[in-house]
Amino acid sequence: KKLVAIPDHTDISVTPEERVRALSKLGSNITINEDITPRRYFRSGVEMERMASVYMEEGNLENAFVFYNKFITLFVEKLPSHRDYHQCAVPEKQDIIKKLKEVAFPRTDELKRDLLKKYNLEYQEYMQNKNKCKTEFLKKLEHQKLIEAEKKRIAHMRQQQLESEQFQFFEDQLKKQELARDQKIKESVVMSEQIDGSMLSCISVPENSSLSTALLEKKDRSGTSGCAGHSPPVNRVLKPAATLGAVQSK
Repeated sequence: KKLVAIPDHTDISVTPEERVRALSKLGSNITINEDITPRRYFRSGVEMERMASVYMEEGNLENAFVFYNKFITLFVEKLPSHRDYHQCAVPEKQDIIKKLKEVAFPRTDELKRDLLKKYNLEYQEYMQNKNKCKTEFLKKLEHQKLIEAEKKRIAHMRQQQLESEQFQFFEDQLKKQELARDQKIKESVVMSEQIDGSMLSCISVPENSSLSTALLEKKDRSGTSGCAGHSPPVNRVLKPAATLGAVQSK
C-alpha cells in the first residue's frame, strides 16, 4: 500500500486548508493508557487548557490551535473509551466539560479562521513570488534562446562565408588551369607553325640549287658545243703584222 505524505503546516507552498488540516492531525495524535487512571488525565487536561490559553495570548496561533485540538480530542474522543471513565467522579471532570463548551470549541474555531487568513496571505505572497520567478525564468530562457539563435546565425554566416571562399578558391584554380592550358595550346600552335615554316624553307633551298646547277650545266654545254663546231674568227689585219715581226727578228 502506497503511503501518502502528510503535508507540513510550515510549508507555504501548501494550500491554507491543507496546512490547517496538518495542524489538526498533530492535535489529534493522542493515545491513552488504560493503566493510567482518568483522574490523572483530567488533571493533565487542566494544565493543557492553560498552556493553550497562554499560547493564544502570545499570538502563537499554531501551538494554541494544536493544544486546543489535543484537549478536545482527549476528552471528547479518547478518554470516554477508557474502562474507568464512567466510574471516575472528580471535580476536574465537570470543569473540563465546562471548558470544552465555553472555551475549547469556540477558540478552536476562532483560531482556525485566523490561521486560514494568515496562511492565505502567505500563500498569495508565495504564488506572486512564484509567478514573478517564473516570469523572470521565462525571460531568461527567452533571452538565452535569442542568444543561442544569434550564435547559430553567426555560425551559419561564417560557414556560408567559408564555403563561398572555398568555392571562389576552387573557381580561381580552375580559371588558372584553363588559362595555363590555353597558353600551352597557343604555344604548341606557334611552335608547330615555326616547325612547318622551317621544313618548307629546307625543302625550297635544294630545289633552287638544283635548278641553278642545271642552268649552269646547260650553259656550259652550250659553250662547249659552240667551240667545237665553229672556229673563232681570225683577224686578218693583225696576222701579217705578226708574221712580219717574226721575220724581222730572224
